[in-house]
Amino acid sequence: MTTEQKAAAVERYMAGESSTRIAAAFKVSDMAILGVLRGRGVAIRGKHSLREGAFDDLTADAAYWIGFLFADGTIHFREGLKPQIGVGLSKRDREHLVRLRDFLGSTHAISDISSNQSCIFTVRSERLANRLLALGRYNDSIDRGLATSRHFWRGVMDGDGSVGEYGGKAQARLFGKRQLLEAFNEFLASHGVTGLSVRPHKSIHVIGTTGKPAMKIIHLLYNDAPTALDRKADRARRILAQEASHAPDSGQAS
Repeated sequence: MTTEQKAAAVERYMAGESSTRIAAAFKVSDMAILGVLRGRGVAIRGKHSLREGAFDDLTADAAYWIGFLFADGTIHFREGLKPQIGVGLSKRDREHLVRLRDFLGSTHAISDISSNQSCIFTVRSERLANRLLALGRYNDSIDRGLATSRHFWRGVMDGDGSVGEYGGKAQARLFGKRQLLEAFNEFLASHGVTGLSVRPHKSIHVIGTTGKPAMKIIHLLYNDAPTALDRKADRARRILAQEASHAPDSGQAS
């Protein structure tokens, strides 16, 4: 097989096609394809378990992971195959994919891609894919139970947002589609964070703020959060701790 054929075989396998089918397409043995996959560091699939009803009930954890997949996940449809739900992260965040896999009750492998220091987790499930679509993934209307959930928005923020400091002040920003950010703006307004606007940012949109409004957002999303991306949760805790250290003593008049 040529280098190009090997790369194509890996791509087809990662998209969900079986090694047997790929071998037939390239007129080589199944063992040859498996050898290519192992040589490229691709985990070989077997029979796996998967909790396909994981998103049926909008628990705190379910809402979080749905939000995370709304931001960073993809759903691919290909004729003859079950829909594929996938998410890729930097290797530094690999443990977060392990948590997602555990939540889904999955035994699917997390594939490490050495060429760009990333990792990918994918599962195939018609039920999970249809549930995500019904809740508003790729649509303009987000399920009301999600739109009012801080856990959902923390998942979105962990996927496509940033929390930190700018000029010595707290900063919170979220990037994405205009409709999603407008729903986030409504959520914030319902919790007393008003006056924000959704603005164009390159090919997408952004909503963000600094200072006290940003502090309110960080506290709302990350204070006592049951599930969060470690590095953003750590940053949020540091910012909240700094704010608490600057607050007046409880015995003083406010």
